[in-house]
Amino acid sequence: MTDSTNISSSAIVGDDRPTVVQSQFRRTIILVSVTIAGALQTLSATIANAVLPQMQGDLSAGLEEISWVLTATMIGTAIGMPSAGWLGMRFGRRRCLLIALAIFTFASGALGVATSLEEVVFWRAIQGLAGGPMLPLTMPILIDVYPKREHGMVMGFWAGGSMTGAILGPPIGGFLAEIYNWRLAFVCMVPPSLIAYYMIALTVPHFKGRPSLRLDWIGFMSLATCLASLQIMLDRGNRLDWFESREIVLWAVLTITALYVFIARCFYARQPFIDLRIFLHKNFSICAFCMVIGGLTSFAGLMLLPSFLGRLQNLPLETVSLMLTPRGIGFMAGIFILGHLIKIMDARAMMALGFTIQAVAAWYMTTFDLTVGLYEVFIAGVGLGMGEAVLWIPLAILAFAPLPASLHDYAAAIIHSSRFFGGGIGISLGVTILARSTQANRAELNEFLSPFNETLNAIGTQGMWNLSSIQGLMRLDFEVFRQASMIAYVNDFWALALSALIVLPLIVFLDRPQGVE
Repeated sequence: MTDSTNISSSAIVGDDRPTVVQSQFRRTIILVSVTIAGALQTLSATIANAVLPQMQGDLSAGLEEISWVLTATMIGTAIGMPSAGWLGMRFGRRRCLLIALAIFTFASGALGVATSLEEVVFWRAIQGLAGGPMLPLTMPILIDVYPKREHGMVMGFWAGGSMTGAILGPPIGGFLAEIYNWRLAFVCMVPPSLIAYYMIALTVPHFKGRPSLRLDWIGFMSLATCLASLQIMLDRGNRLDWFESREIVLWAVLTITALYVFIARCFYARQPFIDLRIFLHKNFSICAFCMVIGGLTSFAGLMLLPSFLGRLQNLPLETVSLMLTPRGIGFMAGIFILGHLIKIMDARAMMALGFTIQAVAAWYMTTFDLTVGLYEVFIAGVGLGMGEAVLWIPLAILAFAPLPASLHDYAAAIIHSSRFFGGGIGISLGVTILARSTQANRAELNEFLSPFNETLNAIGTQGMWNLSSIQGLMRLDFEVFRQASMIAYVNDFWALALSALIVLPLIVFLDRPQGVE
């Protein structure tokens, strides 16, 4: 139901005029529907983490085999996300979003009836491939249907919905798996997907594509190969000891080669798959790098906190999942703060404030020890979520403000791919630092385990850490492992804090956005 009286101009790609929908009610429906679509994509990316152990037992899969359930999704998303720019320009954003939602819905339902590991991996890859373009397609739709003065509020609501999906994924998945089984965790995404589909079909205006825009197959295939190889390398690197493994070396060589082919192709192709001239805009280039760091701190934090609570605090899965909700609370609080600050504060200062809040929250986590309580974990989660909310919207405004409407599709695809790429790096670095630091700390602590150590010979420890009994040695070895792991987590938290701080000098070079009243 596209009412031409509600649209000020047609959405012709290459036309710098935004397609502003005049009806406030219709704009609200569009905002809600595309936010649901974005939340579904992030929900699907995290919900499998909670049900993976149950899937492993039900499908009789080993640890290496079941890990492909997550890897397949990451590969599909890595290929689908940067493709959103070309797809939106060629076929129109509305059409592409509806097709992606339809495939995503079907894949979610198919996962509910999958009977083998191969089927699950296949449909998770399809789910990632279809879900990948959904976030990059929804952002430019909102930017074009809303006037510039409302972009901050709209992006805040949309980002909050997307973040909610990522936060609610593990607790929802764990709860549904507990009351029924892991299949219900995927089937539950079908009803909201159908609701979002029909809301988008009825309200989002048609965005004309460019039938003359041809697909640069060499550029597309080289980019897909590069991103898929990189994702496999990041996902399997720590398990295979990185470049000590020939497999990881092979993936690295394939990644670099495909990247070279892609960049070379973009320079001489008549219609490149991604127009790299977008990086000539200084604001966009800096913001893309900042988004990589933002994704690194966000995804690494989401991985480290539950791991810390489960491994060292011995909390049940339900409690660990619930302890992710403070991050969502912090994000909503950050959106509330943002709504007041965005009217009086420079976007660059707000972006710097967001990274600073994240750095302070990560620094606060470096004070954790083995006796830390849930209250301290709650405060840290709120801080991380608040920092992400405060930096996300100004970053999007600063990145898109200097760009013509003809580059919005490319920009959205690159910005979201940057965050996804940064998230992959953050998880891999976090796991690597955790594993290697634990190993190094354990070796160093073992040097103090000697019958001549007066602490071990103290009266209070004779029964528990008795070096002359097998049980005492086992308990002592376990305690050394816990202490070494705690030090490793602290090192990871320091890395998060430093990562958030390194982008602050770059913000000085950003230009103030024009035309945002």
